Amino acid sequence: MTRSVIASVSMPSEMADEIDEHREQYGMEFSEYVRHCVRQANDSPFDTPETVLCKDENYENGETGRRNEGAA
Repeated sequence: MTRSVIASVSMPSEMADEIDEHREQYGMEFSEYVRHCVRQANDSPFDTPETVLCKDENYENGETGRRNEGAA
């Protein structure tokens, strides 16, 4: 059985507003979008999602589909 945990995270209201704008573009709930971003992080211990929501200037379209080291 999958266990679900509710976690509280503090962030500036501007950051929450920006997350809200971006998650709407992808038709995702707030928490779903945040989970996706955590999985997509370079050093995330979680499986990388197949869909990449955003790319930074260091993104590489190589075989791995991962960003270069040092991406902000």
